[in-house]
Amino acid sequence: MRRSRPRRANAASLCLNLPAAPAFYPNEDEFQNPLQYIDRIRPEAEPFGICRIVPPASWKPPFAIETSSFAFPTKSQAIHHLQARPAACDPDTFELEYGRFLEEHGGNRRRPRLVFRDKDLDLCRLYNAVKRYGGYDRVVHEKKWADVLRIVFPVAKVSPCSMHVLSQSYREHLLDYERYRRSLSRGGEKVRKWRTGARKSRKEKYAGGTSDGTKKRKRASDGEDDTEVGIREPDGQGSADQICEQCGSGLHGEVMLLCDRCDRGWHLYCLSPPLECVPAGNWYCLECVNSDKDSFGFVPGEKYTLDAFRRRAERVKRKWFGSTSPTHPQVEKRYWEILEGLAGEVQVIYGNDLDTSLYGSGFPRAGDSVPPSAKRDEWKAYSESPWNLNNLPKLKGSMLRAVRDSITGVTVPWLYVGMLFSSFCWHVEDHCFYSMNYLHW
Repeated sequence: MRRSRPRRANAASLCLNLPAAPAFYPNEDEFQNPLQYIDRIRPEAEPFGICRIVPPASWKPPFAIETSSFAFPTKSQAIHHLQARPAACDPDTFELEYGRFLEEHGGNRRRPRLVFRDKDLDLCRLYNAVKRYGGYDRVVHEKKWADVLRIVFPVAKVSPCSMHVLSQSYREHLLDYERYRRSLSRGGEKVRKWRTGARKSRKEKYAGGTSDGTKKRKRASDGEDDTEVGIREPDGQGSADQICEQCGSGLHGEVMLLCDRCDRGWHLYCLSPPLECVPAGNWYCLECVNSDKDSFGFVPGEKYTLDAFRRRAERVKRKWFGSTSPTHPQVEKRYWEILEGLAGEVQVIYGNDLDTSLYGSGFPRAGDSVPPSAKRDEWKAYSESPWNLNNLPKLKGSMLRAVRDSITGVTVPWLYVGMLFSSFCWHVEDHCFYSMNYLHW
């Protein structure tokens, strides 16, 4: 039965009690005008940040790509890294920031090599795990060291001794860094990083590799030469320490946002679109996001035909779930175990951001040849459908009608080919537009 109001899954059936995205079921009349329908459901869908629109049963566009000859490039996606980056930072960024912290406050950029149960202790993993539970103080107060240990060493046996050693290691090597990072993010101080050195006592402490973990940092206003946190300058004052990459000015440092990877700065009002305040968590500039160095979770892979990719996807599915068909809760449970680092390193392949002007569209298009198996009238109807993503940007009432250029991902759709666990993370689009996706099969 279709209903105009969204259907929501039973909360008890969801893994981790995640709220279900609302699903909308338009009837034939409601489905005639996409923009009007989207505007109608917006108040109810917008708080969720995502929703599903299930077309009427009669709307079944054919898959327009010739599957036997379709070949596309893929990328390897490290699923076990996805949760680590938003929680704090990826390993490369941690190395950069932690090394800089040690250098500024101890004079030695090399971080110590720590061994825990005959294995190297991954400080980045430990830092992310503690931050996931709210930081050191909350982990201690809520007695979460067992959970932290399971994330850092999934196969380790939890014991009071191992939890004590792990907490001691964190207190000695990461607690000051955690408080330093927190001070940068508090009250806009992250906007301006002003470094002129640190106290001699702190240099001696970090150079010696020891830390009591209990000293509270004093601000520069306390009269000590302790300026590792942000110092806000009066309006209109500038410095040669940091300039905006967009306008070239060093003025208005109090509204300068620094990239958490390359450390270059932009005024909030010079960004496109401009920001009103400092975003929570780490922020990366477009150049770092688009850099080829680590591709933020993607590594270039091989080229596949659709049939070869399907065989590969089936092997991956059998590896994880055998010959049985897993339920959605089973898949989601395993997925989150991977993201939390409880299943080791997991990589899958993924065909993403395939330009439909080069690789072909899954929807029929007016200029494409009609395959022998398709009915011409049906093909023509779907090629002109307003819900066809090739047509949607140019509908009456769409501001994209004013864009004359063909822009991939905006006026020209992308094609995606995924397998079990391949992920397309929720995000705000670069131009703050809605993102619409159609699942062909």
